Amino acid sequence: MTSNMNIWDHLGELRRRLLICLYVLLAGLPVGAYLVTPIITWLSKPVGDLVFVQPMEAFTAQLEIAVGVSFLLALPVLLYQAWSFVCAGLMPKEKSYFRWIVPVAYLCFMAGAAFSTFWVFPRAVAFLLTLKTQHLVPMLSVEGYLSFFILLCLAFGILFELPLVLHFLAKLGILRPDFLAGNRRISYFMIFLLATIFNPVPEVLTQVVLAGAAIALFEISIWLVRWETRKTPHH
Repeated sequence: MTSNMNIWDHLGELRRRLLICLYVLLAGLPVGAYLVTPIITWLSKPVGDLVFVQPMEAFTAQLEIAVGVSFLLALPVLLYQAWSFVCAGLMPKEKSYFRWIVPVAYLCFMAGAAFSTFWVFPRAVAFLLTLKTQHLVPMLSVEGYLSFFILLCLAFGILFELPLVLHFLAKLGILRPDFLAGNRRISYFMIFLLATIFNPVPEVLTQVVLAGAAIALFEISIWLVRWETRKTPHH
């Protein structure tokens, strides 16, 4: 895609790349459909059988899983197509920056989602099931259960983007390392406070792990911001 393309050429290029994305997503649907049953079986292990309380709920949940698997498989291609379309309008320095920031952001998000999937989610479900009483019997619907799982994955995926967000703010000249380092104590206190408030499992080990992960991300952020401010002169 060259800089002398007119608006119709750009629209044609955009349409071509969107079609590629659509074809890749459709190609991944059979794989997603094949993995629906194993994924539901694995997710439901902590609770046993799931129920559906609306006629379309089971179908919708299975479709969400199939589309989600297809999306994750296609995501590298989707990111490449987005990058290829946008990079033509970027300066060389911007291209070099986004060339590494996009894959790193993807890996950080997947790391956060994996942390939620294999550590937080099973413990959260196990704790929530202990709240049952004689008059409160758990009968979990597949849609609500799946929504809870997706919400946790998104939350931790976004949390793991913290170093890159702060690095980007430093690159724009908005954030300085002295500010972050000088506010370590209040930052640690806020991290532990938020880990206590938003921790889905009110259990000390999980709270410490969550806070420890957030603190590690915060320290990585300080290092990235310091590296960026040393590399980029500010006037």
